[in-house]
Amino acid sequence: MKASSSKVHVPPKRVPEFRIPTEFGTSLPTGAAKQAVEMLGRRIANDVYPQDMVMPTEEELALSLGVSRATVRDAIKVLSGKGLVRTARRYGTRVRPIEEWNLLDGDVVAWHESTHPRIKRIFAETTELRAILEPAAAELAARRGTPEQARILLAAANDIHPDQDDVERLFAADCQFHVTLLDMTRNTVMRQMRQIILTMLRVSYEFGVLNPDNETVSREGHLAVAEAIAARDANGAKMAMSAMLELNRSLVNDYWLAR
Repeated sequence: MKASSSKVHVPPKRVPEFRIPTEFGTSLPTGAAKQAVEMLGRRIANDVYPQDMVMPTEEELALSLGVSRATVRDAIKVLSGKGLVRTARRYGTRVRPIEEWNLLDGDVVAWHESTHPRIKRIFAETTELRAILEPAAAELAARRGTPEQARILLAAANDIHPDQDDVERLFAADCQFHVTLLDMTRNTVMRQMRQIILTMLRVSYEFGVLNPDNETVSREGHLAVAEAIAARDANGAKMAMSAMLELNRSLVNDYWLAR
């Protein structure tokens, strides 16, 4: 029997729809406790209750939030876990010094108003950390990543369109890019820094990308990194990542010069 000469059509692999990774999801409780945590968190982050201040009593907080005292206690436990407050019998609940806050916690960052001066500081300091970590991660990704991971990385880079109005989709693609890159290092400790990188990206968007006075996120920069990694060019990937972060570093230099 003669074989058919017609070609079998193989559909291309579907480019995934990028969503913000689950690691970036909030760690807050649900219901009234969540609302209480968020309201108190915003008050602390925006200096309604400044550092070292003894907060109102449990009863006063319950009245101002419209919740039970038990709910307030649950909220204080969550805030304590994030480093924002400490409690003691002799003085009640006190706001901890900012240096003791978990500033890499996505919730703590989100509670700040985007115009708060502390956001600029968090942006500057996290950008310095990214400049140290991510070029090295890109170098490892080029050496150790799989072809499938390289495909996902390239797809994510291609999905970054700074001129589009859908900032959430832009942010999700950016998150997917950086999470995939860390996965490609095959370094377990480095992979566990995904939450930190996602929080730093959020700060970058709050202070950098969403600020109309700043330049938009670089699609070409992400593509240069992804293409170097796909080509197994470790040094090129490291250099491309370093170059991509250069815009953020210039904003950081401006911050420190103004101090």
